[in-house]
Formats: sequence, structure tokens, C-alpha cells
Amino acid sequence: MFVKYKINTSIFSSGLTASTIDIPITIDYQNVDNSELVERVFVDTEVAKAINPILDYEKVRFIPIHTYDTTHLTTITYALSFLNNGLIKSPTNYSDIGFNNDDLKYERSSFKESFLYLGFYDSDNALTQNLVNEIEIYSMLTQDDRQPKGSPDPIIAGQAKPANEIPVRFLLSNPLTTKGFYEGYHIYSYKDEYMFNAPKYLYMKASYFNGNDGKTTNLMVEPTAYKIDTLVNKLYTRYKLYRYKTGFYYEIDDKYSTNVTYNVDKVTVNLYQIQVL
Repeated sequence: MFVKYKINTSIFSSGLTASTIDIPITIDYQNVDNSELVERVFVDTEVAKAINPILDYEKVRFIPIHTYDTTHLTTITYALSFLNNGLIKSPTNYSDIGFNNDDLKYERSSFKESFLYLGFYDSDNALTQNLVNEIEIYSMLTQDDRQPKGSPDPIIAGQAKPANEIPVRFLLSNPLTTKGFYEGYHIYSYKDEYMFNAPKYLYMKASYFNGNDGKTTNLMVEPTAYKIDTLVNKLYTRYKLYRYKTGFYYEIDDKYSTNVTYNVDKVTVNLYQIQVL
């Protein structure tokens, strides 16, 4: 702020010396407005609110184990059972759901494009749940599904067994220890969602798409018919995902539902066609 003073020069014409002029100026200042306060408190705060937080969309791989102090699982088997003449047939073979020998022998598209769909939700409450992950596992023939190499007929050695001898199942192998099929062995999720020693649960609901007839069959965790109000509690298999200093792991919960069975370093998840009373 500037102040203008008018000096009368006639006071100097008298010849007097040591003339002085007292100008009462103080060094104290006073804010004229609040622009700095507005800039610092209001504008900066509102700008920070308008900027979206930084999110880390990096996904990490969760490794399946039985419990934390055990080694990684060697195999995960999803075994499917379907209705046959009004009753659940377990195990169900491919011939029971419309496939013939040539479909498997030549691994036709109707077989190869059939798949098991796994949807992972953050809750088992269908009214409030959110879908957080999906896995599609396509049909494949394992070594056990083929004629042995030592077969008396060398022509068929290595070919697929008859369709009525091959169960509908999806065998997933640990890529570090065994040969086989790996898609679906690991689960992937966002790294930032997991704190150390704070597990999260995901609830898996499954269905099967049959490339032979184009139908999708919803699956449940028990081979029993239920009324619709009870059935909703029989659709999910629970997975426990957690983070430790040594990595990211998941367990398939064998206490939440009765369809999960462990055998040392192997686990089988049984899934059944839905039946409604």
C-alpha cells in the first residue's frame, strides 16, 4: 500500500538548517482482503477433493494351498454330476450329457468349446453381492482319459477312451510340479485390496456350458433337491484369500460346504446339477 505526502518547500527557503520532517509511518500491516486464506484453505481443499485418488490396478496371483503351513496343492479337480433319468448320476460321463466317442476322439469343437464357469462374489447374499472375478475352464482330456500306450491295439494307443468311460471333470495342475492344464489353478485379484494377515472371503457359484447342445446348466454344492428358499444357501463354495510376507495364497474352504475334499496335496470340488422341489 502506498501513501502520498505533499511537502511545502517554503520551509527550506528561510535558510534554517537541520530541518526535519516527521512522517508517522508504522511498520505494522493489516490485511486488506482474505485472498491468501481463500487460496490456501478453500481452493486447495476443493481441488484435492476433485482429484480422484490414485488406485493401483495391479493384479497379483494367489496360489492354492490347504493351510498356510502346507505346500502348494498339486491338483484341483472340479467334478461335475448331472441328472440322469431324474436322478443325479455321480460320476457323470460325457456320454450322459450328449457326447459321442468321435466328439472326444477327434476333440471336436463341441467338446473343446464346452467349459466350466466360476463366478466369484464378495458375499453369498444374492441381493447385495458384487461379482469380483470370473474364471472359464475349457474341456480337456487328461492322460487318464486316453487309452494306455501299452494297449494291445497300437492303433488306439493314446486315443480318447469311449465317451461312457470319461467322467465330466476339470483337472487343474500346479504348473511348477506337474504336467497338465493350468488355466484356473491360480486366482487373480487386486493387490491393494489385501492387507497383511487380514483374509477376505469370496463365494464361488458355478455353471456348465455344453457346446454339444448349447445349454447352460447351473450347479450347486449338494446332490439333493431343495425348495427354492433353501436352495439359495446351497449354491456357493467359499474361498479364503490372504496375504502374508511370503506371498498371496488361497484356500478352498471345506468347512463352509460339504462338497470340498482334501487328500494331502490334492483337492476335489464336487458340483451337482441344481434340483428344485
